[in-house]
Amino acid sequence: MPSVGNIVWYSAVVAWSALIYQFLIKDILTVSFGIGRVIQTIDEFPYSCLRIKHPQLEACEDLWLDEQSRTLYAACAGTRSRMAWSPAISNLNATGRRPTGTDFLAIDIDSFSTTEIPSFSTIAPKGSYGARGDAILDVIGFTGESIDDSTIRFYFTNVPPYHGSLFPATQTGGNATVEVFSFKRGEKEMTHLRTLHTPAIWSPNRPAALGNGGFLVTNDHAVKVGWRKELEPLIGGGNIAFCPAEGEGECRAAVPSPGWDVRKNLKFPNGLARGTDGLIYVPSSADGTVAVLALQPNNTLIRVHTIPVGMPLDNISPDAKGDLWVPGFPDALQTFKGLANP
Repeated sequence: MPSVGNIVWYSAVVAWSALIYQFLIKDILTVSFGIGRVIQTIDEFPYSCLRIKHPQLEACEDLWLDEQSRTLYAACAGTRSRMAWSPAISNLNATGRRPTGTDFLAIDIDSFSTTEIPSFSTIAPKGSYGARGDAILDVIGFTGESIDDSTIRFYFTNVPPYHGSLFPATQTGGNATVEVFSFKRGEKEMTHLRTLHTPAIWSPNRPAALGNGGFLVTNDHAVKVGWRKELEPLIGGGNIAFCPAEGEGECRAAVPSPGWDVRKNLKFPNGLARGTDGLIYVPSSADGTVAVLALQPNNTLIRVHTIPVGMPLDNISPDAKGDLWVPGFPDALQTFKGLANP
C-alpha cells in the first residue's frame, strides 16, 4: 500500500504535468506543429496563383505595396544567401552570404501575366550606412511611408555579420541597425537619411512607421544566439522597441521585458504593421496569434486584443480597406523541408 507521502508526490507530479501540457506543450503540438490540423489546398479557394521564377526575385523576405504608384517593393537576397545568412532562424554562416547583400526592387504590379516575368527595376541605395558605414544592406524586413505625392521614406532592418570580430557569427549573431532612406517615386536611387545602431535593437525583424520619423520595430528574440533563443517558442522572448524622430531621444523598449508568466510574453514576434485604425498588429511565429496593441502618449504599447489564428505566422500587412493579410505555416514538417531545400 503506497504511503501518504508517495500519494502526495505522485499527485503533485500529475498536477504539474497537466499544467505544463496545458500551458506549454499543447500549443507546441497543436499550433506550432499542426497535429490534428486539416489542411485545405489552394484549389479550394477562388484564387489563381502564379509562381514567378527569376534569379533576382528569389528569397524576397519582405514586400511593401505603394498603392499610389501601383508598385510593389521587394527586398530579395537570393536563395543560397538567405539559406546561409538568416539570423532570425539561426542561419549564421557569414561566409555563405552574398557579399553584395540584398537587392531592393521596384515591381510594376500591372505587368504580371501568366507567361512573362513582371517588369521590375533595381533601386540603388546611396550614402554611408550600416554599423560600420560599409554601405551593404542585409535586409530582414522593411516598410514604406508615403511622405507626399513624390516621396517615400523607407525603413530597413539591416542585420549583417560583424566584420573583423575575433569570434564566429554563431557566437555573436548579427550587427543590427535600422536604416532610413528617402526615395522619389520612379527614380533608380534612394538617399540615406539615418542609421540607428542602439542597444534597444539587437534582433530586428520589421519596422512600422509612425509618422514624423518615429517608428516601432520588433526584436524577434530576446537574445541573438544561445540556448535561451532555442527555448523561446516555449518561454517567450523578444520585444518591441520605439525609436523617436531624429534628435528627439533614444530608442527604448515599448513593452515590458519577458516575465515568469510565459502566457503574457511575446513569442517570436515577427513582422509587425500599423493598421489603418492606428493600432499595431504583431504576428507570432510561435503561438499562432496576432497581438493587437495600442500606442500610448508615452510611446509604450498596451495589448487591447489577441486574435487567435492557430498556426505560426509571418509578416502581417494591412491593405487600403483595413483588411489584414498574413502568411501562415499550417504544416511544420513541410515548412522545415522547404527551408532546408527551397
